Amino acid sequence: MKPSFDTWTSAFLIAVAMGLFLFFILIATRNRKNLPIAFVLLAFSLILFQYVLYWTGYQQLFPYLSYFPAVCYYCIGPLLYLYFKGLFRVESTIPAYVHFLPALIALTPNIWLWLAYAGIRETVTPVLFMLNGWVIAVHLVLYFFIIFQITRKKRVASSQYSALRRRWANTLLFLFGVFILAYISYYTLVNFAFFNPQWDYMISISMSVSIYAIGYFVIKQPSIFDGELYAELFLPSPNQGDTLESELLNEFYDHVVHYMESEKPYTDNELRLVNLADQVGFSTHLLSKVINNKSGVNFNTFVNEYRLRASEELLLTQPTMSVKMIYFDVGFNNKATFYKAFKEKHNCTPSEYRHRLLKA
Repeated sequence: MKPSFDTWTSAFLIAVAMGLFLFFILIATRNRKNLPIAFVLLAFSLILFQYVLYWTGYQQLFPYLSYFPAVCYYCIGPLLYLYFKGLFRVESTIPAYVHFLPALIALTPNIWLWLAYAGIRETVTPVLFMLNGWVIAVHLVLYFFIIFQITRKKRVASSQYSALRRRWANTLLFLFGVFILAYISYYTLVNFAFFNPQWDYMISISMSVSIYAIGYFVIKQPSIFDGELYAELFLPSPNQGDTLESELLNEFYDHVVHYMESEKPYTDNELRLVNLADQVGFSTHLLSKVINNKSGVNFNTFVNEYRLRASEELLLTQPTMSVKMIYFDVGFNNKATFYKAFKEKHNCTPSEYRHRLLKA
């Protein structure tokens, strides 16, 4: 039979392209919190691509991915687990790589297959049971319940901040559940006489829906994947919820202030908006908006105010410490910027400030 595409396989191939496109977009953000979602999209795309090869008959020309979907299936659960663990800040003593051991084991039949096509080995392929659909289904269900337990333990939404985070978490968990249901349904219905081979498309449809749903969120609001806050996706329009938006901005600002006071990120001489945004889990746009609206100043002035407060304390508590060492320790990376900011606040130099207060 000559390989060919139909309407369904063409649509699935477009979904593959979309998944790969979104993967590279999320990777390009250079935000480590985005990586699990990015690689989930990559896994869906690779699985879907192999299915398209199978349905169109092109697998006979490119048989090298025949076993590879199993590896991707074993990666999806752990990747989502890592994402949810970071989302809800769950501590774990189990190293992340342990969760990917089943995927590594499932890679073994693939290696044997590749070696066979290369004419290097002809022995019996090991651990083929890892390719069994029901073994994969059990693995997926196990991770669904692990993730569900994470969300259940964090069910109390003490703030709008928590409620928004939960809404996004529930969306992802729902998509994962639909995917698992489609997968199990296929392996159940295939045993019945009335089963139509075209029902095999159910799994691919669920993956495509997941890809396009995540794609919708990316297009609607790129900051959705910054790993902690999703306010800008769910905030009401200005004429519908000014009170809610104000409440949310207050909570976000309190979160930033608490982080600045407890972790002292301003002591980093190279601190930038994008660095602080990554640390507190905001998009750069949202962080800038929160600082501008609630403090009334821009990012640089906001951070320098913390540095100035720290320098004031050191000038008084460390009288033998040089001014140069002080401004560098509190985060300023040059004398001119420090002196300019200090004079604007106190109308005197740091040395004059120290001398005046210590003398008093």
